[in-house]
Amino acid sequence: MNQEIVWVLKTFILPPGILVILGFAGFILGKRLIGKLLLLISLSALYLFSTPYFSKQLMSGLEIISALTEDQIQRTDAQAIVLLGAGRREAAPEYHDQDTVNPMLLERLRYAAWLSHKSGLPIIPSGGSPLSKGPSEAELSRDILVNEFGAKILFIEDQSRTTREEALILKGMLKERGIQKIMLVTHAWHMLRSLDVFVHAGINVVPAPMGFTVRPSSIDDRPYSPWLPSAKSLQNSYYALHEYLGRVWYQLLRKTSTT
Repeated sequence: MNQEIVWVLKTFILPPGILVILGFAGFILGKRLIGKLLLLISLSALYLFSTPYFSKQLMSGLEIISALTEDQIQRTDAQAIVLLGAGRREAAPEYHDQDTVNPMLLERLRYAAWLSHKSGLPIIPSGGSPLSKGPSEAELSRDILVNEFGAKILFIEDQSRTTREEALILKGMLKERGIQKIMLVTHAWHMLRSLDVFVHAGINVVPAPMGFTVRPSSIDDRPYSPWLPSAKSLQNSYYALHEYLGRVWYQLLRKTSTT
């Protein structure tokens, strides 16, 4: 299936797209029982996905790989750090209408640079420009890592559009350079799906998750806080559901490609 079709379908399968569809369907069906039921489902799901409690439960099933310890970083036998792409901001006015990385990718950049300084390993930024005519995410990442973080770059991978493509393309690039083991930097909730494709591609990986959303304690200890809806919780629920759906989708692709 064409990748752009997949991206469009995804927006209607995941919240808030699916909730909007259910809500409209319920409104159209009006006073019928099925209409009322659809409206109830839509509003109830919107509320649940927007609560810290529910989004935390979704994320808990994904953020199961711990952050690297100081000892693990210092003693690693990895030969390079692979930094996965995460998106861009197009034509940012403050940068004279030039493209730059989005906040999520900037988080990954900072951690990759920190890891590089700690371990002495060079970084391999990955990511193409799937929906943009501007420079690839890998190029944007490289420029920021070098000019703003003073990090060492080994090479870039600038053709991929998805996490799966990043693994498949990097496999050959790493082999050509004799790199047998990498540290993989991405958000904690994205790590399982990333490992699925990198390990399946035959790449030896040391997971280096960052940007955890689930933490042992919370500053806000009010008993009702987990049930107060927020935009951040809705976003986290979206990320979590995206990962669960993505892992299933990649498994289907793997099965169809081997039949």
